Amino acid sequence: MPSLPKWINDTLENVMSSKFKECTVIHTESVSAELRLIRFASDLEDVHFEPAYAIGIRVNEKDYRNYSPFNFNRNNGTFDVLFHLHDADSAGSSFVKQLSAGDSTKILMPRGKRFFDPNAEIHFSIGDETSLGSSLSIKEAAEDIGSSFVCLHELEESSTLKDLELYGYYAPKNDIQNIIEALNDFLKEEKQAVYNNEAVFYLTGNGNTMSVIRKFLKAKGIDGKCIRSQAYWMEGKRGM
Repeated sequence: MPSLPKWINDTLENVMSSKFKECTVIHTESVSAELRLIRFASDLEDVHFEPAYAIGIRVNEKDYRNYSPFNFNRNNGTFDVLFHLHDADSAGSSFVKQLSAGDSTKILMPRGKRFFDPNAEIHFSIGDETSLGSSLSIKEAAEDIGSSFVCLHELEESSTLKDLELYGYYAPKNDIQNIIEALNDFLKEEKQAVYNNEAVFYLTGNGNTMSVIRKFLKAKGIDGKCIRSQAYWMEGKRGM
C-alpha cells in the first residue's frame, strides 16, 4: 500500500470505519529468527474471508502494510498472521516487534480478488517467506474440500516448512534454477492432472521471480486460467 500523509490515513479510518476492526493480540510466537506468528482476536461474525485475502495494518502514521491471515475462525473471533521480519529498520518489522499480548490495533479487514479455485484437484502454492501465510490459508481451504495441496517456497532455511507443516518443495534463496527443477519434477509427477487442467498454480511473493515462473509454466503449456498471481513485493518498489 502507498505511503500517505497522516491526515489522509486518519480520514480514511473515519470514513471507512466499517471496514476496520479493533483487534487484540492474544498470542505471539517466534517461528524463526525472521518469522513471528501473532494471533489476533476481534468480532468477525460479519467479516467475509477467502484464502489469500489480505488485511491492512497501519504500522506508523503514514504507512500501511498488507499481510495474509490464516486460521481465520469467524465463530471464535480469531485469526493468525505470520510476519516476515526481513529488515530490522523497516516500518513493518519495527511495528510488529513491539506488539505483545494485550495490545490492540485497528486492522483493515480481509479483502482482495478471488484467488482460490475450489474446483481444482491439486493446489500448488509457490512463493517465498512473504507467501507462507497465503500458503497456509490455501492449504486449509484445500484440505477442507478434500483436494491435494503442495507448495514450493524459496527460503533461507528449509526447516521452516517442517515447523509450519507445509510439506512440499524447497529452494534456497535466489536460486531460480532450483525452482525450475522442482517445477519440472512436479509437472512430470502430475502429468495427467496438469494436462486435464486439474492443477492450479498460485504465484505470490517477489514479483520478479513470479514473472519468470509464469513464463516457464506458460512455455510448458499450462493454461493461463490455471495460473493465479499476486505480487507482494518487488526490488526497488516501496510499500507493496
